[in-house]
Amino acid sequence: MALDSTASSLETNLTESRKVTTNKLINSATAWAAAATLIPINGLDLAALAAVEANLVINISAVYGEKLPRYAVTGAVSTLLGTLLPMYGAQLAVPILLKWIPFGNLVGATTMAGFGAAATYAIGKVFESHYEKGGTFANFNPANVTSELKTEFAANK
Repeated sequence: MALDSTASSLETNLTESRKVTTNKLINSATAWAAAATLIPINGLDLAALAAVEANLVINISAVYGEKLPRYAVTGAVSTLLGTLLPMYGAQLAVPILLKWIPFGNLVGATTMAGFGAAATYAIGKVFESHYEKGGTFANFNPANVTSELKTEFAANK
């Protein structure tokens, strides 16, 4: 009986340790995502955002014991970003256009930074949740987490 409680205690400590580490990774990536979207060149900002998010997924996967190549992750990240962009595309159209106008790029960059930070946070939380439920990257299906992704994004937008 004591062995069972020790094993349970170790599992609880491991889970908490992983969550603490994952939250630090998510918070750091969220800040980098906001910074990446401040790049004043349209398109390059979204590419930098996707790179930050891909790196986040790779790091979260490592916390849960998976070593992933970047090329495997970029497709999943692109799909998840593609889920959010159409939902908020109209809200992002004006900021993207403002980046082309002198002094308008400040407003555009600020809006894009908010989007990038919220999207990165949501993607990180979705992967954390997936791994906490015993999932692996191999059985991750973006279609199955669309609702959770949108909820996390909306809560942190």
